[in-house]
Amino acid sequence: MPESSSASLRRALFTVMALLLSLLVPVIAPVSSATAAQDTARGVAADACQPLALAAFGGPGDAVGRAQLAPDGTACFTVTTTEAGRYWPQADGGSDLLVQVRSTDGQLVDCYDDVYRENRHCLLTARATYTVTVVNQHWEPTSTALTVTPMFGTEGCAEPVSTRWDQPTVTRTATTPRSVACLPFEAAPGDRIKVFGRTVDHHGVSSWITDGSGAPICPRFPEDDEDSCVLPGDGPYRVLSTGFGVPDGSPSVDYLVKPYKLNAPRGCPTVPVSPFGPLATGGWSTVPCALVTTSRGGPHLVASVLGDRVSGSVRVYTGEGRTLCRHSAVCVLPSAGTYTVAVDGSTAVDPEPHRLTVRDRAQREGCRAFGTGLYRGELTTPGQYDCLALDSAALPERARIAALTPRDRSGVDPVVELVDGTGAVRCDADRLSDGDCALTGTAPFRLLVRAGDGESGTGPYRVAVYRTDRPTGCAALPAGSFAADGPKAALTTGGGVFAHCLTIPAGTRGASELIQLQATRGDARAEFSVLDGTGRKVCDIYATTSAWTLCALVPGQAHTVLFAGRDVSAAYTLARRDVTAASPAAGCTRTAATKVGGPAVKGTTPTPGGTLRCHRITTTAPSDVLHLDVRDAKGTVIRTVLNGRGEAECLYRSMSCAVTGGTSYLVLVHVVAGPAAPGYRLDAMRMATAAGPVAECVRVPSVAYGYGPVTGRLSESDTADCAVLPTAGYDRFDFAINQVADPARPGSTLSATRPTLYSGEWTDDCVSFSDRYQCAAGTHSSGPAPSVLLFGLPDQVSSASYRATLTCSHGLCGNDKVSATSFTPAAAPGGSKVTLTLKGTALHTDHTVQLTRRGRTLTAKPVSVSADRRTMKATVDLTGIGVGHWSVSYVGRGPQSRLHDLEVTRPELRATTAPKMSGTVAAGSKVTVSKGTWPGNPTSYAYQWKADGRAIAGATSSSYTVKGTYAGRKLTATVTARRSGWKDGTAATAAVTVAKGKAPKATKAPAITGTAKAGRTLKAAPGTWSPTATSYAYQWYANGARISGATKSSLVLKPAQRGKRITVKVTAHRTGHHSGAATSRATGPVAR
Repeated sequence: MPESSSASLRRALFTVMALLLSLLVPVIAPVSSATAAQDTARGVAADACQPLALAAFGGPGDAVGRAQLAPDGTACFTVTTTEAGRYWPQADGGSDLLVQVRSTDGQLVDCYDDVYRENRHCLLTARATYTVTVVNQHWEPTSTALTVTPMFGTEGCAEPVSTRWDQPTVTRTATTPRSVACLPFEAAPGDRIKVFGRTVDHHGVSSWITDGSGAPICPRFPEDDEDSCVLPGDGPYRVLSTGFGVPDGSPSVDYLVKPYKLNAPRGCPTVPVSPFGPLATGGWSTVPCALVTTSRGGPHLVASVLGDRVSGSVRVYTGEGRTLCRHSAVCVLPSAGTYTVAVDGSTAVDPEPHRLTVRDRAQREGCRAFGTGLYRGELTTPGQYDCLALDSAALPERARIAALTPRDRSGVDPVVELVDGTGAVRCDADRLSDGDCALTGTAPFRLLVRAGDGESGTGPYRVAVYRTDRPTGCAALPAGSFAADGPKAALTTGGGVFAHCLTIPAGTRGASELIQLQATRGDARAEFSVLDGTGRKVCDIYATTSAWTLCALVPGQAHTVLFAGRDVSAAYTLARRDVTAASPAAGCTRTAATKVGGPAVKGTTPTPGGTLRCHRITTTAPSDVLHLDVRDAKGTVIRTVLNGRGEAECLYRSMSCAVTGGTSYLVLVHVVAGPAAPGYRLDAMRMATAAGPVAECVRVPSVAYGYGPVTGRLSESDTADCAVLPTAGYDRFDFAINQVADPARPGSTLSATRPTLYSGEWTDDCVSFSDRYQCAAGTHSSGPAPSVLLFGLPDQVSSASYRATLTCSHGLCGNDKVSATSFTPAAAPGGSKVTLTLKGTALHTDHTVQLTRRGRTLTAKPVSVSADRRTMKATVDLTGIGVGHWSVSYVGRGPQSRLHDLEVTRPELRATTAPKMSGTVAAGSKVTVSKGTWPGNPTSYAYQWKADGRAIAGATSSSYTVKGTYAGRKLTATVTARRSGWKDGTAATAAVTVAKGKAPKATKAPAITGTAKAGRTLKAAPGTWSPTATSYAYQWYANGARISGATKSSLVLKPAQRGKRITVKVTAHRTGHHSGAATSRATGPVAR
């Protein structure tokens, strides 16, 4: 990476390592510490502490103090110094150990290291006996081992070594985790030194450079961001090392430490700048550096070849020993000159045989001329770079090219990049494989080929080069269809062939096409990319045996299709289909959208892995909103919905979706992987028009607390129910849905319906859980946002009865807030139960209505709420309360709603059972009225009979004989109940029409007086009648025949009546009664 970007990274890594080390080693307390453990340690007498000898470099030997520490326990030791200087107390046992050093007067010794900025080395200023205490600050017991090592002197130090890069490798041994190794080295002030170290088993070692006093002389984080050190002072110089990671129970660990000089390095072999192509023989070395002299600056390729591949990181240094490049395969040299190339990292201390290589990326040495087509090459030496110089006639400046490589790994998996004449990279391997690489920059242009990182560095390779902005020699990809026998391009690989190019001619295609790749023989994966007439990629498919993609093609341009697979025997088809509304869509089933709940379209499930079923769904207006869903018993069918422009509206989903904005849509049905059900059902329903949601959707007045329960039965002929919900943004609902048996999984159940909640943006925000659904309104504002809720069939069943309840998940849903604005009646009598009718919004039966007066509170219990939650009925018992005005409040969520007062008046007697009349309601009959039922114990009753609602004078008792004058009128009786201190109560019977009374009957028959002789007068006596008649009518008869006009009470006999017998019929009339009739006895024959 560049030098400027790696400096901060190194600082961060050093900081992390320091933090990790602080967790593994005990804490050496600073002077300012004042903990309870310190106070305990201060009280320990020196003569009670174990004596401890000073440890030497290389290993403490027997100079180890050991102790078992209980929680908060303390162990102490005494050490006697030989001289003033730096000493390092180390105690193993974990980071919860606190190590303190005190002088003979009990004062804490400063152990803070200014260079490493941590408590590390203690500066003991006099030859004396010191007390070292170890405190266990953990809640569990532990064991510890303590050493105190002088950081000065030479006892235990190794023999001095040089700083040459070819110095011999010496394996050294650390015997304990507390060993401090000392390695003197020969160097002069001003030398730039870098120390490498590791254990033999490749664990890290912590090393630092000191002078004879043991003090670190190199900054931990140099200002120049180097990890090397320019030696100050005049020596002697030593490398001190620790942190060997000796595990418990292990006797020792072998390690390696070497200091190398970076400026004017010695012992480095010289390597040349290599040309492209195979590397020259030889050049292998175990020295971790090489000197290279370049004739010019610019980008250079540097690498370390280990075995048969490029391995490990490489660093490039200037002649002064400063880092120029690290961890990068490309190093931009500032100018001509000599540079040091070195193996970086811990392997530099003892590298395996390797080869350091340098190439000028701008050079032309070793390049081979090449145009377009298939290039066959071979990397014969590890670390080899091949160079293909592109033919400027076939591939001129600004042309666009593709460089394809096989997807198999037989031989080398090559990495190809394009560089210009200055060595600058213009296109990497990805852009070359996409075919979107433009020849820009400084000519000439070259392709560089190498083995992939970590791959075997030798073997054959192949690269297919195509010009993509003006392709030549590419076969045409025919326009296809969704029919099974639609045209396709057949492609094969193997026998050295792994790539093909095809062309889509201008004028033979749609603006959007579906391009599908499918393997027909073998299982080798392949890929393709489509490029427009300028060579820019418009779509692609990566590494598959069966896949398709949508390509938005540029109008008026031919397009190039690049195919790349493996060099193995395999066959494929490549098909393209116009998916815009203007296409004939051959092979597509055409279906008009149905109303909500309309029958589903049945289809045969396509073969898993590639076959597409196509449906063209049509509607009448672009403003129509369609619900589209594909269902199958196994839930493996995937659907994709395309609009008239061939753009994906709902991509690769098995869930339902909504589309709008066009009159024609393509629904593509496919199965990615089996098992698949034999058939599927496609729902295509019109949910809304320009006027809003369709009439089939129920309008729900309120969703303040949810919706439901709602029930229904769905089948393949009645596939869905819908409702319009007055939701607001951010609304969330939990769905409780009854379960039905899952036919695909015996013993399991599934939800009886699959809900879809479409927001105003027509997106479905329902999530399915194991036993429920949760749906969101789906908008991003809190304002009104009506939603359409659709209940559809689940995949696995073809019919189901459902019961679903939506519950608002958080607070209130919809736009209403809890409020009550008014109620009726405004007044009510005491001593009874009263029903109050409240008006408001978001009313709920869980809420209450409170009446308060003079410290007393009554609660009205809600009994019902209207569907729109704007009307509530609540009952309150006013028995035993005083008259007057009561304050009424609605108590729901949030603040109370204060309403107007309810006036409680005097108790009023009210009949719970109305009075009833008994007897025959007819003129002349006697009728009686009952009192009815009256709570409140009335003490007296009054009565009033009425005809047609008007009081009948004098009719004020519980019984009444109906006068004939009231026949045909409506008779009622009103009962008035009375009790002292109460309002009178009245109740009336049901009205009954007064029938006519019984007809009068003759108790004495009519009689005729006078002589029955012509010319004489006969008279009729009416007889006696009961009840008494109020008038009579007469009719005379001769021998039983009616005498015309003879209707008076007398009759003058005429000659025509001679010899005939005479009778008279009397009709008695009475007001309000039927009429009665009686006939007299006949006279003798009328004489002459």
